Amino acid sequence: MIRKRIKIIFEKEDVMCKGMCTIALLITVLSMCVPVGVFAEEKPAKEVIQREVTDQFNQLISAINRKNAAAWSEFYSKDEFLSAIVSTDNYATRSAWVGLITKHFSMRERQHVEPLEVRVTALTSDLALMTSEEKTEMRLESGENSKSKHVFTMIWKREQGGWKILHSHESWMDYDQEKKNK
Repeated sequence: MIRKRIKIIFEKEDVMCKGMCTIALLITVLSMCVPVGVFAEEKPAKEVIQREVTDQFNQLISAINRKNAAAWSEFYSKDEFLSAIVSTDNYATRSAWVGLITKHFSMRERQHVEPLEVRVTALTSDLALMTSEEKTEMRLESGENSKSKHVFTMIWKREQGGWKILHSHESWMDYDQEKKNK
């Protein structure tokens, strides 16, 4: 039956018709080989991952702004933590990283991190890359104020308790320094 239809299609003399029919036939054959719903589910799955990771990141930012180190640390994987890097300093254990940030939070009178841009790329169904830019303002207990451009690069993994950070890197540049460099 399929051979007969193919023969009829290719017996036509119109080249454009043959080309269009070949494309239609190819799409039909390929669609029979691909499980139903694969094409339809791919884009929404990525959008769901992007939304879920972005929501988790916004909750992380909220914990940072409250200077709540305990809440902040819950966003970092307890099972698969890889590392954290701040500028050039590397922390290979979760406990060292949490200890450092807890100390820094205690030295701050207030802080405000405002995400300006967050980009999430789904790598697999349970792994995502996130990059972001933030405007950060901080006042230390010593009275010193700082305003900076801050960036994160994070690898998030879906675990039983939700999306958790496996690896993070962050850097910042004071706004005054950024203006001098331009």
